[in-house]
Amino acid sequence: MKNYFTVAKFLLVFPVVGIVVVTVSTLFPFIVGKYVLFRTSVDLSLIVFLLGLLFQDAEGIMLRRVFAVLKRPLVVAVSIFVAIFLLASFFAFDPMMAFWSNFERGEGGLQLLHLWLFFVLLVTLFREKKDWRMIFWWTIVGGALSGIYGIFAGLGVSGFIGALFSDPGFRFQGSIGNPAYVAAYAIFLLFYVFYLLSSEYRRRLMSPGGIILLILGAGFLGMFFSAATRGAFLGLIAAVLVFLLYVMYSHKKWRRWMIVASLLIVAVVGSFVYFKDTTFVKSIPGSRIFDISFKTETFQDRATMWKIALDGFRDQPLLGWGPENYLNIFDRRFNIEYFAPSAGFGAWFDRAHSVYFDYLAETGILGFLSFLSIFVVFYWQFIRFSKKQFSLQGNSNRVSYVPILERGLLSAILVAYLVQGLVLFDVYTIYINLYLLLAFSAFTFQETLGTHN
Repeated sequence: MKNYFTVAKFLLVFPVVGIVVVTVSTLFPFIVGKYVLFRTSVDLSLIVFLLGLLFQDAEGIMLRRVFAVLKRPLVVAVSIFVAIFLLASFFAFDPMMAFWSNFERGEGGLQLLHLWLFFVLLVTLFREKKDWRMIFWWTIVGGALSGIYGIFAGLGVSGFIGALFSDPGFRFQGSIGNPAYVAAYAIFLLFYVFYLLSSEYRRRLMSPGGIILLILGAGFLGMFFSAATRGAFLGLIAAVLVFLLYVMYSHKKWRRWMIVASLLIVAVVGSFVYFKDTTFVKSIPGSRIFDISFKTETFQDRATMWKIALDGFRDQPLLGWGPENYLNIFDRRFNIEYFAPSAGFGAWFDRAHSVYFDYLAETGILGFLSFLSIFVVFYWQFIRFSKKQFSLQGNSNRVSYVPILERGLLSAILVAYLVQGLVLFDVYTIYINLYLLLAFSAFTFQETLGTHN
């Protein structure tokens, strides 16, 4: 084998394209094939990487790089969270479920361990901007294939499963199977599109590559609105406002336009939400996203689940009940407010439907704080990174300079994740993009704040 490390890097591309995998022969077709492909790809990448250390790293250059990567602040923060997550799995109410999960979810400690390996291997092996642009392109390809799958399913083409366009209250599912996560996934895809446009095509927007990205971006925006997910919509709006505020702060000449754009977005969105019950707003495709209220049934259900999660946290405050163990909390701390005899029992919940309440109840205060610390470290590093960029902005030597638009996008994307996470829990589709972006951030910050290693 000519280059073990090149092969190890190539294997990490499969998971981001693998979003399109749907295994119709399994009980849970939208989930099982994806996590099997992910774990297989990461395991093979790790094996090939270790073979490279053994046979191709005689001088220990790559090994020293691994140790250097593990010392980076963002890598340390992610590693601490994963370590506490695994510790919570071993001390869980049901350790088997906490670590191995079940056939339907395919998550738990084992999945998070693979996500950590994926994250560390990315930071170690993807050493140049062109590497990240390459994997962003492949992630976009995966998103496009997912969208095409959803179109075929919507048309009722044989062999493609999912919601039909003719179904009442249709919401786009793509190859993910749940419209809530299609919308969240589409936000990540839009980030990759706009990042590539600003970094690679901003001076040649009408080139073939630029045009393709613009078309795909429009398609992903269509996926987002046809999925009609309110939590993701709020996340997108928050991210756009943060992006505009960052650009406004960074570039004085653009401030007037950024202020106008921000006020216009707030006014338009606020108007649609306020007039959500009018015939005009209801006639807009995907208008469900404007039905934002604390009185909606879905929010009331979530509020009840959050109360149950808090009760569970009080029972096990340090390490929680363990990942994948929320159903045990639900059974033991069932809130009678949720029981409606006239409507039957209602749905059962194996998640609190909020990343914050899920981590709080399932991994305790240690897991919850270590999860939040990832984003504290991210923005601490981002602020240092931005200050460095400001100092380079007027310098003719721009080797480490990152343009304002790219920085603005990076500042905003995790805001979208954190806002939508208020009402949604993490699944593979979200996890894979979150850890990909955290790895990219670790690379970006190191490139300007530290030295290449």
